Amino acid sequence: MPGEFYIEGKAEKVDLTQVIEKITSETFGLEALKDLLDILGVKADGIISQTDKLAGQSPSTGSVTRDWQAAEAEVITIGVHDVRYKLHSLLISVHNLAGTSLTVRMYMLVNGGERKVYEQSFDVTSDPPGLWIVNGSVGIHEALRVTLASNNAADNGQAVHYDYLMEAM
Repeated sequence: MPGEFYIEGKAEKVDLTQVIEKITSETFGLEALKDLLDILGVKADGIISQTDKLAGQSPSTGSVTRDWQAAEAEVITIGVHDVRYKLHSLLISVHNLAGTSLTVRMYMLVNGGERKVYEQSFDVTSDPPGLWIVNGSVGIHEALRVTLASNNAADNGQAVHYDYLMEAM
């Protein structure tokens, strides 16, 4: 009969009228889904643990001071071994640097050995002071080490700022 539904494993019928009223008047989006599953008596721990991740993690920001010209130096390490993340963005601010050749590299374990997976050179006289290194989502499951090298000794001891956004998978 229209309006009467049964859920597998439940003997009684489910009145969807109360479900529809609650969802349309009190909750929206993922909260509505959680309410619906609760009313229907569906154990949703696995679903909820996954949907709760969709909000992402708080953005991570900071700065680091190194001798950028003396040698390639680490800016930040993002992620950890055997933990899955989506890296949505990574920005590096080089506004304190004067080098005409700044090289950003990223390294990650590939089959147990650290490998360079990205390299790009920038020039502070022609490139913007904020460098968008990752500007789209990429999945990682190992630590991603980000480094910087400069060709100008005046850059040694200067601060480089970073900002990145990740989501747990």
